[in-house]
Amino acid sequence: PALDTAACSPFGSWGALQAVDMSAAKLSERLATLQYLTRASAGKRTGRNIGVHANVATDLEAVHVPIPVKMADYRRVAAPPRLIVDRFELRRWQPAQPDFADPASVRTFYAAAEAFVCAAVGAARVHVFDHTLRTSGVSSLNAADGASAAGAVLRVHGDYTADSAPTRLAQLAAAGAITVEPAPSRFAFVNVWRSVDQQQPVLSHPLALCRPRSIDYARDTWSYHMHFEDRVGRNLAIEAQAGHEWGYYPRMTADEALLFFAFDSSAADGDVGVVHTAFDDPAIDGAGVPRRSVELRTVALWD
Repeated sequence: PALDTAACSPFGSWGALQAVDMSAAKLSERLATLQYLTRASAGKRTGRNIGVHANVATDLEAVHVPIPVKMADYRRVAAPPRLIVDRFELRRWQPAQPDFADPASVRTFYAAAEAFVCAAVGAARVHVFDHTLRTSGVSSLNAADGASAAGAVLRVHGDYTADSAPTRLAQLAAAGAITVEPAPSRFAFVNVWRSVDQQQPVLSHPLALCRPRSIDYARDTWSYHMHFEDRVGRNLAIEAQAGHEWGYYPRMTADEALLFFAFDSSAADGDVGVVHTAFDDPAIDGAGVPRRSVELRTVALWD
């Protein structure tokens, strides 16, 4: 059935959401295997070098371990995730299909995404600052430009740390990619993830998301260092725990979009952002049908 986008709105339903006992929901689950990181060995840091350049670090390592987890079908759970509570939500969104090789078409797509995110989170202004096309099976995880595709990220991670998010905001402002005047009272990095395949639903490497309420961020997370040629970024590594609540939306189509908070400066309890990963779905045989998706990275600002 079609999503009721009015019911999905973060405005006007707060009281009803408070009354829901989310922990009592009977989840429709299956087992899946996710790739978690392990803590770095002595003298090493968790991370990787990105690209071939002079800014190479020799003390980085990234050791992954396959961990079986219960994977909920978020389309069928009794209390579906909501943006205001769970920091992510599936919405209907049908923008014009862009030509990613055409800058004018991309700008139009960005404008539609900015309006979409602004309405969803209630920000004063939203800026899209980049995007990544992804196709499962591509080996590189980082695209050279906005028209070529990178591979699906099969690693449990968050996109920012409590320290790297403000640093990234300042970098984007200094580069002129976004405008932060007047100074915001709150900012958030909000991702929009959707399929760009107009013919097929997502049949391989769908995106799984972990409910933040199930993560002890102070205990279970640490920095993952990414050495680019011109900067060092940090996102979030996370240690596997039995209590992590995972789920996904099977067979997403191009008229749906996942919104999730990658970072929110107003979040409480150390909640840095939504932890996520692509994974192999044992319930669907996606052989021969690669996932084709785009993730838009936006920053939302509140006056």
